[in-house]
Amino acid sequence: MILPPITVIYLVVAVDQVGAEYLSKSTTVDQDITKEQSAECKLLHSAWNDLTKVWTLPVIHALGLKQPARFNELKRRINGISATSLAERLTELDQRKIVERTVLPETPPRVEYALTKKGEELQEILGSLADWVMKWDKPSDGSTSNGEKMKPVVRTK
Repeated sequence: MILPPITVIYLVVAVDQVGAEYLSKSTTVDQDITKEQSAECKLLHSAWNDLTKVWTLPVIHALGLKQPARFNELKRRINGISATSLAERLTELDQRKIVERTVLPETPPRVEYALTKKGEELQEILGSLADWVMKWDKPSDGSTSNGEKMKPVVRTK
């Protein structure tokens, strides 16, 4: 028996582009959380989603190593990042007031990037995350520091 081909269609919609009521026909369920808690969740999830975009954390880390830094310095520090991705992340971090972009009045103009006070505080938090990664994921003989075997990470595009 020959089966007909199956077509799969994915619909990607940003919630802020289409009302949530349009995306879901489900009814509201009482989750026993306050409006303040709900608002806090939205704020935290938005920030976490922005900060965990591809290349965002490496950009913050690279800036924290030595600042101020120029665009191409950062590009050299972050292995594999494209100029487009770096520019996008720097713009987003500038908008969130994590990175400060300074244009120096020279010929040609020189642009430098540095962490703001907010960015330096985030860098400290990420330092704790880096310590955690080094403790649990640092490869030594193919195992973690607690003796667990590390599994290879397979990434597909």
